[in-house]
Amino acid sequence: MKAAFFFKLLLLSACLSLLYFGIAPGVSLMELLKLLAIGVVASVAVTVAYFEVRGVKAGDPVAVVADNAIPSIFGRQGFAAAGGRKNEQIRIKLGNGSEVTGIIESYPGIISPSKIRVVYEERLVE
Repeated sequence: MKAAFFFKLLLLSACLSLLYFGIAPGVSLMELLKLLAIGVVASVAVTVAYFEVRGVKAGDPVAVVADNAIPSIFGRQGFAAAGGRKNEQIRIKLGNGSEVTGIIESYPGIISPSKIRVVYEERLVE
């Protein structure tokens, strides 16, 4: 999840640095390298802070697990039906149409979605 966001920011910062290098008169190659380095650091910082500030929003992909010890990559996939922050309870819509209630355990990792621990699951009786 974070990897795509990071690379978008990195590409944007590189484009802005190269644009400045091409437009501004008297900009040396060393200044371009400094601008690119600043862009990399800013991309990392924004990527780390963004998901902590944003939390989980309705429609975000999440991984639903029954226990904290299970990595989120192995959880059932679903989508948040409501937004929330870490340690808050939210509803999740699973791929098979059922809904569960869970607590947000962690925000997205580098490639994994937010991890939600199941508290309550509704089962349809046929």
